[in-house]
Amino acid sequence: MFKLYGFFTQNTLKTLYVLEELGGDFEFEFVNLEKGEQKSESFASKTPVGKVPLLEHDGETLFESGAICRYVANVTDSPLYPADKMQRAKVDQWMDFFSCNLGRSLTTLFYEAVIKPKFGLGDPDIKGIEEARRNAQRQLKMLDGQLAKSDWLANNALSIADLFAFAYIEQHRVTDLSLHDYPNVLAWFERLESRPSIARARSRLPN
Repeated sequence: MFKLYGFFTQNTLKTLYVLEELGGDFEFEFVNLEKGEQKSESFASKTPVGKVPLLEHDGETLFESGAICRYVANVTDSPLYPADKMQRAKVDQWMDFFSCNLGRSLTTLFYEAVIKPKFGLGDPDIKGIEEARRNAQRQLKMLDGQLAKSDWLANNALSIADLFAFAYIEQHRVTDLSLHDYPNVLAWFERLESRPSIARARSRLPN
């Protein structure tokens, strides 16, 4: 059985969305970062980086959300991560696009709007916010063009790339970044949010 450790982070949600969509049995343990539980001896012994999400499986541990999503889909031979090498690479390219581009811009906006004030980390970085917003808008336009051609990001089929990306895009709700200028992105977002796996994943986190 998989065991996932996580907190209220988009990185944790990525892995929860994939695990729930796979439909298998897994255990989830909440690690309260606000209380410093990630610094406990028992948790620190599991990972050299001391952060969540963290996966345990067959006596091994794995960190980084992308690696976890790929691994659990691969181990279960799921079509969410196709065996065909080119199809798999197309899934990977969209995951990398979000990690390195659009997801990074959205996470910067989320950090400035939510994390900084919550943890008292200083004044907003106005220049950084403006740059991240410009980049996000440009990249959302690119994404909208891709989703005009297909309901899903890769190979005309739902994949871990969609679930991975969804966790980034849902940050728009608390960053004052509307999806209404990107109708294909909005339709894609709504298709994913209506899936039972999304509700199940969210219900695993404490209220």
